[in-house]
Amino acid sequence: MADSELKNVKTENAVWRIIKRIFDIQEVNTILPVLVLIIIAIIFNPMFLNPGNLVVIGQRMSMWGLIAIGEGLIILTGNFDISVGAMVAFDCVFFAVAAAKWHLPMAVAILLAILLPVTLSTISGLIVVKLKINSFLATIAMLFICRGMSKMMTNARPVPIAPAQGSELFLKFGQATPLKLSWTFFIFIALIIISQVVLKKTAYGRKLYATGDNNNVARLAGISPDNVKLSTFIISGFLVGLASILLIGKEAVANANFGTGWELQAIAAVAIGGISLIGGAGSMIGVLIGVIMMQIMANILILLQINLNMQSVVLGVIMILATILDLKRRNRILGKID
Repeated sequence: MADSELKNVKTENAVWRIIKRIFDIQEVNTILPVLVLIIIAIIFNPMFLNPGNLVVIGQRMSMWGLIAIGEGLIILTGNFDISVGAMVAFDCVFFAVAAAKWHLPMAVAILLAILLPVTLSTISGLIVVKLKINSFLATIAMLFICRGMSKMMTNARPVPIAPAQGSELFLKFGQATPLKLSWTFFIFIALIIISQVVLKKTAYGRKLYATGDNNNVARLAGISPDNVKLSTFIISGFLVGLASILLIGKEAVANANFGTGWELQAIAAVAIGGISLIGGAGSMIGVLIGVIMMQIMANILILLQINLNMQSVVLGVIMILATILDLKRRNRILGKID
């Protein structure tokens, strides 16, 4: 073989190796379906690219996207929290009652609205790590408690916060549209970036991955898996409180049905984004991609005027596929190790 031909072969092999490395990156494989979805959406309805429609996608995904960040951290440690959607409803109702009916200053109501979900999530976390109860069972119980409390406090009726002291400034912030988006969107993106840095660049991030990968190995490394798991529930509770405050600031009213299905959307987005459902692998960039993908699919159904109930069917199919892909990905990794 001539030198020139040999050089070409080496160049081609080097290119293929680079391409292979690129596609070995988890987030690259995750973003490809998003691009496919966008192309499909444009083909079936060019209105998808309308700036107003893109703004709607950004605004809607950012609210429950905050929940997905916390859910992603919990799932990284091998647990789940399916009470977060109901917790949003309870927290919004509590906030509205505290501000409008108890006439507490807005700053106090906001503080209490942060502390409530943090406390509830801490209780769930303690039940999981101290009593060794499965996180599904523990958080199912919390789901029923929160949804029931929100309905009891409202008698299934909306609770406005307009009469509350300081509500005008609060609502002005919640309903503001910087760059035609919302403050929630920018907060969501900022927290995604911060979370990604924490996961990849800090000791806490390494502890999360180690705990989710193998509790026993984590203990041998001097890590307390129970403390790490509990911390993720606490962080998730804080994000629930933040999402609740931003939601009620936008809507100006609390409703006992707020947050319905958010926990499933969050788990699906996390799974689609590549965080392993058995813990120990994934990234926040993947969660962002998963959230975008979920919201695009919902938007496509709306643009195609498909029955909104179909979204539940699509969500179920997505979760099954995401679980299968996660298991295949985990088996492939274990195969390489063996």
